[in-house]
Amino acid sequence: MNQREKLTKLLLKQSLIRLLNEKNISQISVKELCTAAGINRSTFYLHYANAYELLDNVEREIMDNTREYLGKIELGDNITYITAFLDYIKKNHDLFALMLFKSHDQPSFAQRLTNEVLMSIDRYVHITVPESMKRYTYAYLVNGSLAIIQEWIRDEFTMSSKVLAQLIFTLANHCLIPFESK
Repeated sequence: MNQREKLTKLLLKQSLIRLLNEKNISQISVKELCTAAGINRSTFYLHYANAYELLDNVEREIMDNTREYLGKIELGDNITYITAFLDYIKKNHDLFALMLFKSHDQPSFAQRLTNEVLMSIDRYVHITVPESMKRYTYAYLVNGSLAIIQEWIRDEFTMSSKVLAQLIFTLANHCLIPFESK
């Protein structure tokens, strides 16, 4: 990709993020995106079919960047990993606040992101839950963790990421206690 393409895509992504702070994706037109980015519509259509495809691209980029960041973490223990994820959210708080709180008329980005992180942890730490219950257990862990993270963002990160990671880990461990003796 040449510099002009990179700049065009960056301008479109930035424009989409600004507009998403004001309205849902269903209310954003290609014309409005192009005006905000300072490009013409034919240039937009060289890269994306519509605003939803651009949003999907932004979400995939966030997921890929998060996955890459977490892949570099030395996995000493689960709390270190969760803390690193929380630090990453805090460092990119404007983008994560938008993506975790705004409804984009799409499947929940927040749940997909949290699920990705939990599945990454599962690759290293195998929980002792019967396979038939694993999906339900992960749903519980994902939604609970997401609610905690959203509350932490609303509170403007008043709790340290390490303390919050410990809380998430402790609550997750407690929900798994019934399966440990089996």
